Amino acid sequence: MKIEIVARSCIEPALFEYMDPGNDAFGMETLVEFAGRACYQSFHKPNEATRSNRAYLANILAQGHESVLEHASVSFYVQGVSRNMLLELERHRHISFSVISTRFVDATKSRVVVPPPLREVVGSDTVPLDSDVIEEYLMTVQALQAQGKTRKQAREAARWLLPGNLETKFVVTGNLRAWRDFLRKRYSVHADAEIAEFACRVLELLEKEAPNVFQDFPDTPFD
Repeated sequence: MKIEIVARSCIEPALFEYMDPGNDAFGMETLVEFAGRACYQSFHKPNEATRSNRAYLANILAQGHESVLEHASVSFYVQGVSRNMLLELERHRHISFSVISTRFVDATKSRVVVPPPLREVVGSDTVPLDSDVIEEYLMTVQALQAQGKTRKQAREAARWLLPGNLETKFVVTGNLRAWRDFLRKRYSVHADAEIAEFACRVLELLEKEAPNVFQDFPDTPFD
C-alpha cells in the first residue's frame, strides 16, 4: 500500500493581513481558523484561551462546529490497494475519486492484494494475478475482438473474470471534515482489516499536514 499527498489547500498571502500562519507551512489550519474568526470578525483574538491555532481548533472540535473544516482539503494518490477496499471507501460520499479504468488498462499487468490477515502466511502484500485467470481473460478479449468488438468493449466484458482483490490505483480528495468523518468510522479495530490499515496511513499523513485538526484522535484505532 502506497499513499502519497498530491495536493492540499494553501492559504493566500493576502490573508496574512488577518492571520499569522506561524509554522503552518501550507496554511490549511490557518485557513480553518480564518473561516471561524470571519464569522465573528474576531481576528484580533480577544479570548486569551483560544489565541493559539491549536487552542482555537480544539474549541471548534469540542463544540462540533466542523463546517469550517470544509474549506481545506487534501488529495491522495493511492496504489497497492484492492478494489474490494475501494468499494468500501466509496461509501463515504463526501469524498471524490478518480480511479484507474479496467475498461482501458490491461488488467493482466495488475497484481492481487493479499488481505492483511494472510500476509504472514503468503509472505507478501501482493501476488501476481493467477496465470489461469490471465489466460482466460486474454482469450476472452481476443475472442470478442475477433467478433468485431473494440478493445474497450472486450476488456469491459472480460472484467467479470477478475478477482475483487485486484489491485487498483486512484486519486481521492476530501475536505478535512470529510476525512475526520471517514476516520471516525474506519480508524477502528472493528473495520475491515485493509481499510483500517488505509485509515491508519491516512491519519499519519494528515497529522503531519494538520496536527491541530486531528489532535483529538488517539494513537491507536478506536475500540
